[in-house]
Amino acid sequence: MMPEIITSAQNPTIKTIRALDQKKHRQETGLFVAEGVRALERARTGGISPDMVISVTGPQDWGQTRDIRVSEAVMARLSAQNNPSGLIGVFKQSALLSPFNAGADIVLALEDIRDPGNLGTIIRTADAVGVRHVVLVGDTCDPFSPETVRATMGSLFGITLARLPTARFAAALDEWQGEIVATAADADLDFRRAYQRPTLLLMGSEGSGLSSGLAAKANVAVRIPMPGQAESLNVATASALLLYEIRRAELK
Repeated sequence: MMPEIITSAQNPTIKTIRALDQKKHRQETGLFVAEGVRALERARTGGISPDMVISVTGPQDWGQTRDIRVSEAVMARLSAQNNPSGLIGVFKQSALLSPFNAGADIVLALEDIRDPGNLGTIIRTADAVGVRHVVLVGDTCDPFSPETVRATMGSLFGITLARLPTARFAAALDEWQGEIVATAADADLDFRRAYQRPTLLLMGSEGSGLSSGLAAKANVAVRIPMPGQAESLNVATASALLLYEIRRAELK
């Protein structure tokens, strides 16, 4: 496709892309922005094509994707980075969304995670350990916000996401055929154990943890020993420990 040349930040297309910084516009359009070569290459590897690619230098081999070339000044207005990478993709959110996959081998469910950096870090860890399905439950923050997308370092394109209200997800857990794992400070089981497949890991919000309704659905409660003075671990750190332990046998 022949490239479009845009040199003005007042161009309607540029204004539309800039507006995707705001949740309202992401919800209205169903689009989101990913920036940088790493993110776009992960999308390509996953077979996910952007609606448009915006670059300074070009050319980019993106097939029939809308190819937009901009000046460095316009790219600076579009970029969320201090040092713009010179490459931005606009994607459909629907390319990464799917129904809750109750047949998956391992599922990570996140309830009411409010911090975009934590959410992005957890998604990156899930991708690293080979967990391909993540369920966002309740008031978990927007996975397509610039902060979350940036924190995933491209791993957003390596997983599928489901989004469910807490009550609907709790009802869906009644059909889960394997272990449902949650952490609890007073649990008898150490988290360093053999997990049975399929495994669904429940992780709760940074402040209050899992809601009582979801915690009651767990059939395996584990604790992470903390011999120091800290009262709790960051949810991204705790998620990483549990995910790697769940996959430990396969990672040897």
